[in-house]
Order: sequence, then C-alpha cells, then structure tokens
Amino acid sequence: MAKRKDSNHELERYSRGRVRMALAEWVVNSLDEDYAFDFEVRPTEGFGEGDRDAHGDAVLPSPFYIQLKASEGFANRESVYHSFDVPYLVEDCLRASIPVVLVICDREYEELYWCVLQTYCWDVLDEENEGWREQESVRVRIDREPLADSLQLSRLRGVLREAEHRIATRQRVAASRRGTLHHPSRMHVASTSQVRDYKREMVADAVELANASQYDRARQTLLEVRQMAEVDEPTLEALHRLLQLSEIENSTLAFAKIRFAREAGALAQRYDREEGVLEELREHYDEAWAYLDEHFVGAPYLDQSGLPVRILEVERLNLLSGDGAEMSAVVQHGGDHIRLQAPAIAGGEEFERVHSGEGRDPRVEACENRQHEFDAESLRRSPIATRCLNCELSGETIKQWLSHDVPRVCDSCGDVVYENPLDMESVERRSMLFCEACR
Repeated sequence: MAKRKDSNHELERYSRGRVRMALAEWVVNSLDEDYAFDFEVRPTEGFGEGDRDAHGDAVLPSPFYIQLKASEGFANRESVYHSFDVPYLVEDCLRASIPVVLVICDREYEELYWCVLQTYCWDVLDEENEGWREQESVRVRIDREPLADSLQLSRLRGVLREAEHRIATRQRVAASRRGTLHHPSRMHVASTSQVRDYKREMVADAVELANASQYDRARQTLLEVRQMAEVDEPTLEALHRLLQLSEIENSTLAFAKIRFAREAGALAQRYDREEGVLEELREHYDEAWAYLDEHFVGAPYLDQSGLPVRILEVERLNLLSGDGAEMSAVVQHGGDHIRLQAPAIAGGEEFERVHSGEGRDPRVEACENRQHEFDAESLRRSPIATRCLNCELSGETIKQWLSHDVPRVCDSCGDVVYENPLDMESVERRSMLFCEACR
C-alpha cells in the first residue's frame, strides 16, 4: 500500500512539473488541496499595459482553472480519458465563473492533453444525453492533441476566449430565468436547451416588435441574439429575420447584409434548412452586391494623411462558404495597387469618402491598352506612381490590375514610347533610357 501511495505521489509530482513546464510563460499558481481545482493560471503576453509579474510581463485579467489528472498510460491510442462524479461537474465546474481546463498527463507518452470542461459538458454531454446530470458519473474523453508548443498555447487561448463568452451568455440566461419554473434558483448557469429556448423567445419578441413597427428595437434584439455565444438554429432564425428588416442605406450596411447572409447560409446548410431559405438569402446577398457595385466600387476616399484611395473592385466571397473570411477590396492607394479590408474602408475612421453618390466603375472608365496619356516629366520620374491623365489610374495599377503596358520616356528625344525598359537601357549610361530611334 505504501509503495502504491509513493508511486501515486511521484506521478502527481511529475504531472505537476509537466504542467508548469508547458505553461512556463504564464503565471501558474497552485491552489489549496481542499479547493475544487489544482491551479489558477493567468496567461501573459509581451510587455503591454496593465499589471506585471516579476519578469515584467503583462498579466492579462482573464484567468482559468486547471483540473489535473495523471496516468501511467492508456490502452486507447486515439484518446485519453477520466471519469468524474457528476456532482463535481455540475456543482463545481459548471458553476465556475471562468473556464475550467481538464489537463490529463499521460506519462507513457510524456504529453499533456486538454479540454475545457464546461465546453465538453455543453457540446458533448448535453448533445449526446441531456439526462447525464442524473447519472452518478460520466467519462470525459480527449483526443490526443498534446499541449506541446506555442501553436497549441495560441489555440488554447482562442478556446478559452470562446468559453468565456459562452459562460457569460449562460450566466445571463440563468439570471433572466432565476426563480422561475424554467430555472430553479440554486443553479447559476443555463443548460444548452435553456439557452436555445431563451434565444427563440428573443426572436419571437423581435417579431412582435417589428409587427408593431418598432423596427429599431426589433433589429437590436436580433443583433443581440446573433452576438450571443452558442451558434444554433435560433441564431439562423435571428439572421433570417435581421436580413428581412435591414434596409441598405450605405455601403457599411451592404457589407453587414452580405456578412449576415453568409452566416445564415452556413447555418442553413448545417441544420438542413436550405429549402425555402437559401433562395431568399441569395436575394438579400445579390441586392447588397448590386448596391456595392453601384455606390462603392470606383468611389474615391482619402486616408488619414490625405492620400487618395480609389476602390477598384471588391473580391466576392461565396454565399455558402461561411468561412468567416473578410471581404477584401483591390484599391489604388496613392500610386500603389494593394488590397485592404473593404468594410474597414466603408465604415472605418481611417478613411473618408470624398463625395457620396454613385461610383464610376474603374475598369469601364479605363483607357484601352496603350491609349493611356501621361505627363512626360512625371512619367520619367516615376512610371509606377504617375497617373494617366484620362482615367487617373497609376502606372502600377495599369500594369498589375489591367495588365496593360506602361510606356517610358526616351531621355534623348523626350518621346513617350512603348518599349521594353531593358532594351532601352544604355550600355554606357545605364541610368538613362533611349528609344529605338535614338539608340
């Protein structure tokens, strides 16, 4: 018995050392034995503002708990696992106001594996068997993805941020229902089904507000549902209703409508709701793009330094891709041909539109190849930055976006010619260009 006790003690000491090693860049504090969890951890990032630890690193205000379990090994090579008493998960983990991370140390593999216990309860246990809370114990199983490098730490931070958002949402739902038949007063965090019911009620409230012509309040309620954690079918319904109530009055709203349509499209696919929904989503999606083609593409803006920005085109995203990618605009920024985030131009503080109204499609307005006109002196000084006197596109835009030829100026006769600059270089004077007639 003493030998087994010593072995368990040594395994615990080993696993705690592995945790501290893996999280060496973060603040890891051990908790008392009578506490429900083993560690409180505060991630640190660089030398930002705020509280600092002894090393000078900024201590972020969002901690999390670690519940550590260790084993000499597992027969299953695909996953690791641990069985918990249900009261511990319900009374301690699901009532915690911050994420609780289960870390399992597999000594055979010399690795740590992890999951957020609240997320596991909501996404796995609640979905597979909502009655799991009535059981005596449940097994939590984790895939073998070790907490081994900075990429995994970055992924952990992202999962923790999402978990924090979901905890806040469930606490809000629980608070709204506390003391009612829907939610006994002793519980602090709502279940998955309760969150969905709460969202459905909010959508129904928004519909009533819209029917009473209180459109602003209806839209605000639907936006709240969209921004809540727990993306689900009520989220799809909120997006659907939001699209119906959203009128396009400017480019910012057009981009928002495209984003809502893409989010709704992805959810419609996930929940097999394409029939009857996708056609309407497509109408909203195309309406928004038509507005942008007419009012945003070709529009002139100024950046904060006063440098002109012209929208050349906006790269369309597939309605049903649902990958969260931002919409990118191809722009002429000064004389440069670059890409910027399109919604940031339309609605950000860094850019100011020169005038309202319709834009002019730059591709339609552009001169034909080799028909561009330039000021000879400006073309000589900077063939890339100088602009065509007619269509106002820069040499770089003409070359990169239109795939047109950009002329050069002969340093002898001063003619503007369309010749290869390499052929125009002088062997004796390499800094000068000469046309075929002057070479």
